[in-house]
Amino acid sequence: MRLAHAISISLFFALAACGQAAAPTEAEAQTAVQNGEVTAAERSAIFAALNLRPDAQGRVENECGEHVTPQFTTADIGSGPGRVIAFTIGGRPNMLTCYGDGALTLFMRNHDGAWSEIWRGSPGGAIILSTEHNNGNDIATGGPGFSFPVSHWNGTTYVDANRSVSDSQLGDARFIPN
Repeated sequence: MRLAHAISISLFFALAACGQAAAPTEAEAQTAVQNGEVTAAERSAIFAALNLRPDAQGRVENECGEHVTPQFTTADIGSGPGRVIAFTIGGRPNMLTCYGDGALTLFMRNHDGAWSEIWRGSPGGAIILSTEHNNGNDIATGGPGFSFPVSHWNGTTYVDANRSVSDSQLGDARFIPN
């Protein structure tokens, strides 16, 4: 699993940095901190919150009508939002027409017994920044090679921060690859 994760990060950087300034090294761009496994009950509750009905293999229909297996990853994004689960859904041959250059990633939060979406990023992965607001890390959308829009925690959800960050500002950012 660790090898697959390292390969996906390396591929992410290699593809995104084509013709661009050098991307941060893997040591500079730490991956998201894990907070344990996502339980079957959490997966079911998130599917229900998103009005998705997985088939027997756990696949759901994406926006292009393809049956795909979503990924669930826990992430530490600060004490304000608390424990969140990144729900990532991509595509198969039609992914570019569904989501652009990358998958759709949602951060889901269980608050008072109900799961809800607190951040949406598409295309590209989530970049968890070291800057924060209201005890929640700021989050950028995308990957190395360009400038990325930033969202910040307002105490309830993530909202547009009306700013962006470039590769050179990512420094110790953590990536949740898509």
